[in-house]
Order: sequence, then structure tokens, then C-alpha cells
Amino acid sequence: MLRDTGYSVRIYNLAKNLARFGNEVSIIIPGCDITTKKVHNLTVYEIKGFLPIWFLKVIGNLLGITKITSIYFYDPIFILRVGKILRHADIVQVEQQSTGMLLALITRFIWKKPVIADCHDVLQALRINYVSKLRRILEFFLEMVAYKFVSLILVVSEKEKRLLVSCGIKKPRIEVIPNGVDTEEFDTNNYVQSASYVKKRYGLEGYRVVTFVGNMEYPPNREAVKLISFKIAPNVRKVMENVKFLIIGRINEKIDSADLIFTGRVENVAELLSTSDIAIAPLLHGSGTRLKILEYFSCSLPVVSTPIGVEGLDVKNGVHVLIADNIEKFSDNIIRLLKDKELASKMGKAARQFVIMKHDWKIIGEKLNEVYKKLIQTDRSCSLS
Repeated sequence: MLRDTGYSVRIYNLAKNLARFGNEVSIIIPGCDITTKKVHNLTVYEIKGFLPIWFLKVIGNLLGITKITSIYFYDPIFILRVGKILRHADIVQVEQQSTGMLLALITRFIWKKPVIADCHDVLQALRINYVSKLRRILEFFLEMVAYKFVSLILVVSEKEKRLLVSCGIKKPRIEVIPNGVDTEEFDTNNYVQSASYVKKRYGLEGYRVVTFVGNMEYPPNREAVKLISFKIAPNVRKVMENVKFLIIGRINEKIDSADLIFTGRVENVAELLSTSDIAIAPLLHGSGTRLKILEYFSCSLPVVSTPIGVEGLDVKNGVHVLIADNIEKFSDNIIRLLKDKELASKMGKAARQFVIMKHDWKIIGEKLNEVYKKLIQTDRSCSLS
């Protein structure tokens, strides 16, 4: 399975670490075909429904849905095919709570399986005003229905938990399972020998490199890239000429700029981060917590972010990250770190230590495994009583 979005990275790493504790883990993905394959210790199923692709495109355009195969979650043939797999499961974890609402209800009340809703972000449609009013209303309704009937809700931060509690959901039904990073993979020490080759490949030789990672299909990331191109990069270049801004991630709208280098989707983000001097997150909108920040930290990179970029993370301004609430200050912080190598190094080391202690996927997987065991025991007790 591809790991080029925050959703896919979280799903893969939670699943991989659950398998590490001896659990038999399957991942079901709606797609254009029916396939089964092994990825490490995971079984990955791609399943399609009855609805033709042209119809999915029409619905996708109407509701502003980029990943149109997610509509299969409401396709009866898709649900029947998924049911043949789920009947052997002890627990079913549904990602994207609004999209998976119908499947969650069927699993809970017809197939009698405990269901976990893994919320990468809570009430996103209401908090990010970039989709149609119809979609915001529909997603909010589906999300609240899912929360009411699932066995347990996973959120990525205490802030997200408080938001759900304010909506009337009881605290015992919510567990905080934060986002994480593979601190062994995202370690710049692994890429010392390839750094010069990577710089040559992207024309970065002789330049200081400021990096942003993000899937450009996500509107807040597109907004951030435009800020970099039209405001941040020009501000920095007024003071320092030998700077390039590296934009890593899937592209759907390329911006012409002599200061920006777009890589598109890459197989190894960590390798490119190892060539960077600074990483940035000039995000003005968003929800959940940003995996890119944790990846930056793990690579010992000094980071400049907006408050939204580090929302939900227990970081300290000036210790793990420099936080700026306006573009001018944001640009000044980049320049400050480019000039002050001692401060940049100190922050990078503190940031890596932060994720090793609190956000390594192995630690998070261990916590989730305990949550699973407790839920299974509770479900069996209820079945016997």
C-alpha cells in the first residue's frame, strides 16, 4: 500500500505495530480491482464495489471528494465482499469516521463485532471551510452517528478528545492514540552517504535547503505552498540568496517559481529530509496533528511552524520549534535558523529526543495493543452476561 498521505502512514504503522505483538492484521482498501497481497506481516485487500468508476467521478465532483473509491463504503456489493473478511475478525477498526459510518454500524449490529473509529481528525468538515456546504452538513451528520454507536473512539491528541467531550461524548469512550514516526527510518545518520547525490539530483548543490512536505491534493497544503512561493521565499531571498525551497509530495497544481523545487511523490521522504537545513509548516488551516512535523523532528531538523502546524503536540516554542503567527515573523525565523547554526543544531537534537520519547510508532503500537486487549475482554464479558 502507498504511504504518501498522513492517513496511509498512520494506518500502515498502527497495523504493522499491532502485528508485531502477534495479532493477525488485515487492511481493506476500496479500489478499482479485487486483489490480495502480503506487505510485511499484513494482509492487504483491495476491494471494489458495484458502482462504475464514471458514477464515482460524478459523485466525487458533486461533493468535492478527491479519493472517489472511498464512495464504495456505501456500495452494497463492496460491503458484502468486506463482510466475508470481517466475519473472522475480533475487532474492526474503521478509518475516516464519516466515510466508514455505514460499514461501522453494519459491523456493530449485524455482524456483532466491536468497532473502533480511528479519527485522524475530528469534525474536519466544520473546522476547515474548503468543501461545499452540502458536504459539511453530510459529513458532520455521518460522523456524529458513527461516534454514537461505535465501541471506542481513537483521537490523535488531548485537544481532539476535549472537542468530542464538548459534543457530548463520554470520556471513557475516547482513547488518545497520537500520531507517530518511525524514528529508525527517519534518522539522518542513515543517509549521510547519499546526501550529496540527492542534492545533485535536484540541483541543490551550493544552496541552503528549506523543506516543506505535503500532499498537494489537501487544500491546506496547497495554501501553504502558495504562501511559500509568493511571500515566504521572496522575504528570505531578500536577505539570503543561496536558498532553495524543496517541496516534497504529490502534486496536482504546480507553481512556477525559481525559488521552489517540486519533487512530486517520492519513495523515501527521509532521504530528502537528510539534505535539508530547515523544515517548515506554514499552515493556516487544518485539524488533527501533522505527521510532517514528527518526521521533521525525527530527522533532527530545526522547524519553523505556525500555531496550527504544531496544534495538538506538546512542544515548546524556542526549544523544539520556532512558532510564528504571521508571515513576516515566519520568514524572519527561517533566516534566524539559517544564520545561527548552533541554535539550529540544538533545536534539532531536542526535537528528535522529543519524538523518541513520546511519538515513536513502537511505543504508540504498544499502547494500542493494550487498548485492543481491554476491548476484547470487555466485549467477551458483555457477551457472557
